[in-house]
Amino acid sequence: MFWLVWYGIEFWGGQLEFVGFKKPAEVIMPVILVLVGFFVGSIINDLIIRGYLFTLLKKKIQIGWAFSISILIYALDDYWYAGFSLSNVIFSIILGLSLTFAFYKTGSIWADTGIHYGLNVAYGLLFGLVGNSGSAVFIIKETGHETVLSNSLYYLVPAAMFIFVLWFIRFYSNHVRTVTNVPFSG
Repeated sequence: MFWLVWYGIEFWGGQLEFVGFKKPAEVIMPVILVLVGFFVGSIINDLIIRGYLFTLLKKKIQIGWAFSISILIYALDDYWYAGFSLSNVIFSIILGLSLTFAFYKTGSIWADTGIHYGLNVAYGLLFGLVGNSGSAVFIIKETGHETVLSNSLYYLVPAAMFIFVLWFIRFYSNHVRTVTNVPFSG
């Protein structure tokens, strides 16, 4: 949802322009590749960085260091795909914090994979597969029009998402605690 809000703001602000839809026959394979490929990529990244590395580190070093190393490795991995820029590094660090915190608090890889996969699918539908610009479902044009808001989205959207993750984890924790404390009557 946060990623769709981001792109919606970019359309509203004139950074992106909707040109049209591709023909249905041209969309089937890219949609399958986006849905399946980005799921596989997200889950593999999450299993390695948080499922394995973070879990291993949190048992051996202080939790703050485990978070930092996990987030740094995630940001470096993201740099591999998205290219190096200060905005992308900050974005990846904030996103990595959300992913790691979601995994840490829930103990479930699905919590961070849902966030990660949602971002990748939103990106893939609008911009296509990484390295294959013609694979997007929608035909959009980047206008080059930049505003303070559009430049701030790299920080604001993942920060808002992190705040949501904090709130949701608190709700989730309270709900799980309430459900598990209900005595069995049967």
